[in-house]
Amino acid sequence: MSLPFYIHGSTDVGRQRAQNEDSYRIVAQPDGSRLLVVCDGMGGHEAGEVASQVASDRIVEVLAASAPDHPPRALYQSFIEANQAVLDAALTRGAEGMGTTGVIAWVMDSRCYVGWVGDSRLYQFREGALVDRTRDHTRVAQMVTHGILTEEEARNHPDSHVLVQALGGSAGVQKRFKPEVWTDPLELRSGDVVLLCSDGLYDFIEDFELYPLIEGLDYQDAVARLIQTANERGGADNITVILLVAGQPEVPRTVKDPPRDRRETIPDGMPILAPAPAPEVQATSVPPSAPVVQASSASEPQGKTEEPAAAARTGRRVPLWWLLATGLVALGVGLVLGLRASEPPPAPGSSPSSASSSNLDAGVGMGTPHTEVGGQ
Repeated sequence: MSLPFYIHGSTDVGRQRAQNEDSYRIVAQPDGSRLLVVCDGMGGHEAGEVASQVASDRIVEVLAASAPDHPPRALYQSFIEANQAVLDAALTRGAEGMGTTGVIAWVMDSRCYVGWVGDSRLYQFREGALVDRTRDHTRVAQMVTHGILTEEEARNHPDSHVLVQALGGSAGVQKRFKPEVWTDPLELRSGDVVLLCSDGLYDFIEDFELYPLIEGLDYQDAVARLIQTANERGGADNITVILLVAGQPEVPRTVKDPPRDRRETIPDGMPILAPAPAPEVQATSVPPSAPVVQASSASEPQGKTEEPAAAARTGRRVPLWWLLATGLVALGVGLVLGLRASEPPPAPGSSPSSASSSNLDAGVGMGTPHTEVGGQ
């Protein structure tokens, strides 16, 4: 099933010109292809109007009779014959210098073949982004290509619309005449937008403004919106627009800030904490009045408690009341041991078993470490 296309064109004289020298054609060819043509005449009086009509008519005639086996070659030939037709008309009318620009889009199924002479343009948009655009055949465009001017300088340059190529025109233009045709077609997808226009549009609307002006609009309303905007901004020239939307009648809306999967990370500046202890020894689960139990590592002997400095390294703090209580207990133990040590030895007739029992109780209940603390 071929991709449906919704195509509409319109032209407007603008707000400062007495006549419209632009011309456009939208033609369904016998083979089912669509031919879109925009020409912008030059020469003043009626010469520009005649030139654009003669050129667009001849382009349609040539392509209608062409076999579609090599579209780029057929496009090139149509420009050659249109150029000669304009030159002949200028000679007949005595209108030396009469000429016109021309841009063509020949749409076959999902392929769009493009060719142009002069500074009328073609744009292709996909999902709101500019995919491709023809380059102007003007003096300042050449200067930009060679790095002599910047894009901004070229836009405001007095020779910004001095053509180096045209259909017809002066002898100097004819000396450089060589139509530009892309050998590879644009590949169109559903939702793509193709815009053909004369300089009366893009002189007042920047490239980056074009799509936001028309997104979400019906293809016919989009054409009207572009012409209206150019007129509101001055309308100093004739304005011609052809718009093609592939696959649907509305210009697709762009997706702004699409949702993305996000992975949380540690914010900059946050201190990195030690791994949390096992649940059964978490300090947060111990009541404030209970002693803090420290977890021992697998490499340490069981029963050995961490020193306060080690506790600090793991991110915990030993409460002050616990340190004071421990010191008081140790002091009490030291006093008891000291009192027992000062007792006189048992009488010779006393039972040895009772003395051994006392010594055993002292050794088991207190232990050597506590004796050393008490003695400090």
